[in-house]
Amino acid sequence: MLGDAYTAATMNRLQSLLALALLITACGDSSNNVGDDASTIDAGPAFPAWKAGREPAVTTIGVRRTLTPVRGIIHLHSPLSHDACDGQGYREETGTIDEDCLSDLRSALCTMHIDFAALTDHDDFFADQDFEETYLQRSDDALVRNDKGDAVASRITCEDGHEVLWTVGSENALMPVMLDRHPVGTIEDRKAIYNSNNATTANAFRDQGGLTFLAHTEDKDIELLRSLGLDGLEIYNLHANLDPGIREEFLGLDGPAAFRAALDFAGVDELGPEPDLAMIAFLEPSNVALQKWDTLLGEGLRLTGTAGTDAHQNALPVMFRDGERGDSYRRMISWFSNIALVETPGDHESLQDSLDKGRSFVAFEIMGSPSGFDVRATKANSATLELGDEAQSDAGYQLVVTTPSVFGLDASLPTPEMRVSILHVDESGSREVASGTSGDVTTPLSSPGAYRVEVYITPKHLSPYLGNLGPEHAEKELPWIYSNPIYVVAP
Repeated sequence: MLGDAYTAATMNRLQSLLALALLITACGDSSNNVGDDASTIDAGPAFPAWKAGREPAVTTIGVRRTLTPVRGIIHLHSPLSHDACDGQGYREETGTIDEDCLSDLRSALCTMHIDFAALTDHDDFFADQDFEETYLQRSDDALVRNDKGDAVASRITCEDGHEVLWTVGSENALMPVMLDRHPVGTIEDRKAIYNSNNATTANAFRDQGGLTFLAHTEDKDIELLRSLGLDGLEIYNLHANLDPGIREEFLGLDGPAAFRAALDFAGVDELGPEPDLAMIAFLEPSNVALQKWDTLLGEGLRLTGTAGTDAHQNALPVMFRDGERGDSYRRMISWFSNIALVETPGDHESLQDSLDKGRSFVAFEIMGSPSGFDVRATKANSATLELGDEAQSDAGYQLVVTTPSVFGLDASLPTPEMRVSILHVDESGSREVASGTSGDVTTPLSSPGAYRVEVYITPKHLSPYLGNLGPEHAEKELPWIYSNPIYVVAP
């Protein structure tokens, strides 16, 4: 999950801290530092076993009118990134891929029922390959071509028949996604463009069929963001939420706090918490990134907000008690998704159109898939407006948000608590205009600006899976959903 945006020293510091702490945890008290004697712990009632995977297809959370939800990962690194797979993903001297690491990635996409994976490899070694080779096709994968004959995606068919649309892009100074081809020129010409950071380059990526997104918004100057002509930017990045240096310098948070919290999930004690739930211990809103997004939205820019998984499988090659390394592709992919609402599921152009419009939302699905979540603008005798659409302020539309529930929640588990917040963003800033904890939450779309939704959850239903760590982490309110806006303009 660690990329070129930050120094090797930062990565080495984090790895060293984790390795040392894990050694202490593994070799010391098996009670996971909680102090409870195993013989005195009350097993309590029987709850459903933790599933190391998501519920089935994301369509189970509900089709909306003509739009079908598809689950995706945006900002993800294959073995073609120089620092992926413990730095050994691609062997330049032989031109070969670490097949085991690639298999881990492909398996994770299938296991977690991901519908689209927007790969964003660094220029080394992505730019060194002929473009079709960057799809890393294996087995019976099928290339998807546009009407010009360009390979715009690859389709992976999983063992259970589920299909994953695999697209390619590159994370360097900018983060173009879903490209149709490399920039023209030599390999060095390509690399120069991939590492450029200006509006001309952003336009060039669109000319190559992609969308120009930006990673690691937290460390970018707002003037730069204004100047680039972006299609979207990250409002959450996992690496930034974890790394002590980034947290302290760019997010204004306690640097080591995430590491300390996550460490409790890294033990080997069978009575300890489920390792997958480590994220609920360190998850915090990336307020700096959110504020920059709101500033730009308030100025009239239309930018799709995304969450970046930024997984490389390169940070923590230590096996946790569930038999997976701490930074496995599957574990990181399980934590959150970008859910796009598309007209035609499985179609590359339909997906790209939805991401371009912002017809999507971020969901931290480690807390559960948000069944029934819906944001729309309605008016009698008029067509329903969707995320990314526009209304006039005098048109009489009302924003309606349906409070989600946790999909497939077992009745034996404690009941989580929800809170919906509707935010109105304009040149004066962002402010809450409506909120609620159940049913439909509404507000009139009577003032120009962007209206977006945040949903928070107190995940009490996860407390039985925290073992001897105790329920504390399941009793605090956490972000669950960030929606993209519906826009309102003056008549």
